[in-house]
Amino acid sequence: MKSNKKPLGTILHNGLLSFCLLLSCCLNINAQDYLVKDDSLIFLLKNNYPTISPERIQIMAELISRHIPDQPVYDSLINNMIEGAEESRNRVLLCMTYHVIATSYLSYDQKPEYTEKGKAYADKCMQIATEPGGNGSLNEYKVVSFLNYSRYYINTTQYQKALDYNNQAISLASALGSDSLLCLSYDAIAYTWSKLSNKLSEFQALLNERDFAEKTLLDNKNAKDKSHVYSMVVGSYSDLGSFYEESTDYEKAKDFFAFSIQQAREWGDHNQVFDGLVALGQVFFEQKNEQLGILYYKKAQDYADSLGVAEMKIRIYFDLLNHYFNTNNSAKGFEYLNSHPEIMDFIKNFGLVYQLNKLYAERQRINKNYDSAMYFLRIASPFEYGQKANFGEKYNFSMQMAQLLKQMGRLPEERNTLLLANKFADSAQNLKFMKDVSLELDSVYQQMGDFKNAQVYLQNYDTYRDSIETLSKQKDLLNIEIENENKRADQQKIAEVENKRIRNNVEYLGITAALATVFIILVILGVFKISPSVIKALGFFAFIFLFEFIVLLLDTQIHEITQGEPWKVLGVKIVIIAMLLPLHHWLEVKMLHYLTFKVHKIKPKIFDKK
Repeated sequence: MKSNKKPLGTILHNGLLSFCLLLSCCLNINAQDYLVKDDSLIFLLKNNYPTISPERIQIMAELISRHIPDQPVYDSLINNMIEGAEESRNRVLLCMTYHVIATSYLSYDQKPEYTEKGKAYADKCMQIATEPGGNGSLNEYKVVSFLNYSRYYINTTQYQKALDYNNQAISLASALGSDSLLCLSYDAIAYTWSKLSNKLSEFQALLNERDFAEKTLLDNKNAKDKSHVYSMVVGSYSDLGSFYEESTDYEKAKDFFAFSIQQAREWGDHNQVFDGLVALGQVFFEQKNEQLGILYYKKAQDYADSLGVAEMKIRIYFDLLNHYFNTNNSAKGFEYLNSHPEIMDFIKNFGLVYQLNKLYAERQRINKNYDSAMYFLRIASPFEYGQKANFGEKYNFSMQMAQLLKQMGRLPEERNTLLLANKFADSAQNLKFMKDVSLELDSVYQQMGDFKNAQVYLQNYDTYRDSIETLSKQKDLLNIEIENENKRADQQKIAEVENKRIRNNVEYLGITAALATVFIILVILGVFKISPSVIKALGFFAFIFLFEFIVLLLDTQIHEITQGEPWKVLGVKIVIIAMLLPLHHWLEVKMLHYLTFKVHKIKPKIFDKK
């Protein structure tokens, strides 16, 4: 799951932001799924798809997405899927089952134990897909397994390994000639490039994602069910919007989000409409326009209510909570938290009570109740440091602890906690974390009289600050590259339009020449004694050719005048045909009379002169 939220700079903000991001990453709510109730899906399973099949797996995947791995029903659904697939011994169904389960676990990127389970199921999918004697239809599961491996290594902050698997997925998808798999592969590698802070490569990957999504739509234009393709196309627009948002090109971001909402409404993709409204709200928040940000969140909430999907609103609650805690408005954040019991219920159900302790600790620190604040942090400590990965969250927690120790005047403990935070910042490969903790270590060593170490960390701070400034300059260069890329795309569209105009003109010229040739042949035939019925038949088709050509020439102007509205186009064409039809009949009669009588009378005079 991609997240557009970014730490805003202070220790307080970073610490509380990780809490809200964790909760946001746990929300796998899909509007389309919730429009059909669990009971209805279970009824379908029992009566329409009692045995294992692609349709049954798809329905069960929807049911899984509505629950979290800690719930018994989640394990029950997974065990049921595996049992049915194993009994069938159908390799495609086995791969599909293990892929669905792997993807589900890997989507909970803030829970290391789920990440490891996801990797194990991805291994099973790959093992079956690569068995000797397997058929070609399993190759697509090799691609999605590569993508699952990539997600695993991103979750464990091994970005270079993730990139290797992304490239393998793109290579195999290209060999298979699958536009849909290429779309998914470029979407995945764009996410990896974003983790590696390579914005230009990310942008190019997102453009490829959009191109292959649109090609997939063309490939499936005659398919009865195109919902998954529509979602793929709208998702590519939304991803570009997120990219521009991260690049602080907010107007361009809003353009893409608005367009994604428009297309999603047209195609009935409720989930993408909701996501687009929330994304627009986030952009306005980043522009410091809280009024419009809350307005779009309200629109998203009303949209969820119109669908009857109350669960979707939980995401809005957490986003607003995130906003309050990141704008130095923690009092309002706590007030909002206490006024929405749905948030508390979700936290308890997901086993995230320790995250609440961090919030309570912050509230006590603000009120200068330092012992109470330390009490809550020590309760949260085993859960925070016990995680295998999540170095960013461990860093935030350590910095929150260090800030409290600083206010309590416990310098040695503050220093040790900051050194731990420095270790996590290095593991997270985050320059901003490294810069901030280096400045704090410089300060604490100075207070302790250790000027040698203070100088070391001050130099580190200067180094990281310069690196960030360099990256900022690279960002300016990136904006230039993006602008040039957009100009090239615009120029390519102009060139395509010009080529089409030239091609159309050549075709019009050819049709005109062919039409003139037909009438010349008619006149020549009239000179000779040809049966009037033959001339009449040829004349009939010649005039149909002529008047259809006239309508063709007028067609572009008709669509411009009517703006392509069907009833207006029909009305204008009826008027034109009503005018041309009697003219057609009159000209046809006159031509037949001329060719069958007058030309024959002229013919002897021509020969007599000779």
